[in-house]
Amino acid sequence: MKKYFSLFVFLFLISLLFTNIYGSKKSIEYTNEYKNVDVSVDQDDTLSNDAVSIGGTLDINGVIDGDAVSIGGEVNINGEIEGDLVVIGSYGEIDSLTIVNGEFVNIGSNLDIHKNAQFKGAKTNISLGPINKLVGLRFIPYMGKRNNISFKGFNLVSGITKFIILYLLSLAIILIFKGSRKVEETTIKNPFRTFLAGLLVEILVIPAIIVLLISIIGIPLVPFFILLLFIGVFFGTAVIIFMTGKYVCNKFNKHNIHPSLTILIGLLVLSVIPLIHFIGVWANIGWIEVIFAILLYIQSFIIITYSFGAVALSKFGTKIYKKVQIGEKNEVK
Repeated sequence: MKKYFSLFVFLFLISLLFTNIYGSKKSIEYTNEYKNVDVSVDQDDTLSNDAVSIGGTLDINGVIDGDAVSIGGEVNINGEIEGDLVVIGSYGEIDSLTIVNGEFVNIGSNLDIHKNAQFKGAKTNISLGPINKLVGLRFIPYMGKRNNISFKGFNLVSGITKFIILYLLSLAIILIFKGSRKVEETTIKNPFRTFLAGLLVEILVIPAIIVLLISIIGIPLVPFFILLLFIGVFFGTAVIIFMTGKYVCNKFNKHNIHPSLTILIGLLVLSVIPLIHFIGVWANIGWIEVIFAILLYIQSFIIITYSFGAVALSKFGTKIYKKVQIGEKNEVK
């Protein structure tokens, strides 16, 4: 089990956990009776606690006596926050009436910040480049816009762009980083353990984030966790794509094919479900959209879980994980 403790460094934001708020016009307090991912504080209202939203909407027009945190969701801030404002992997607006008396931390978020917004404490802004927009686009609520031709056109261009970016990233990882072969071998030799390791990553992510956020020395480490998250996802996914392409080629007795073509084949195969889902959205065929949305979620979950598991067990491609046999002492080589 010691090998699994290294999984703490690989974070994946999957859990939807939040305590909802209720109360009168004067004061809003937490209750354990309801749970939601959304937090809303209306104008003239005061939340006498921290406001934390994971994967939901953080909508503040009143006053927050504590800290405000948004992870992987939408933020609409136009009120006063007595404590810190922490925004990680989110998107949205910080409007003109915003007053943050504590620190402002923005990591990998796509935010529209009004010039009149006031930040009285220290400001930390860590950009992840184009990944910022990819993070935000993941959570944009498209419902109600599906029949809009501009939405459909944007969705098409976005899908093609993501395909090209993922292909180029996968090609670079497979060709440049030789450790990808060890990640591949780890997955092939230990498929069940790899999947379990990936699940463990996903289970431990929220406790790991909370520990970092509430500890003084842990807050500066958050950017490194985010960076490791994206590196682990891209690295592991590239190997899964390559393995899929190699499997298809072997089925047709095609061997020694250049990795560029192998990766393209693997990516095309894994794009079948997203493509059919896109067609369902484009043609407004509800049952196709729903069924393939579920299949797309399952496919993404499996790919990401195996990605984290393989990368973790192989220690980022430095070793091939080997199942312990009777009398053996080492699990990697």
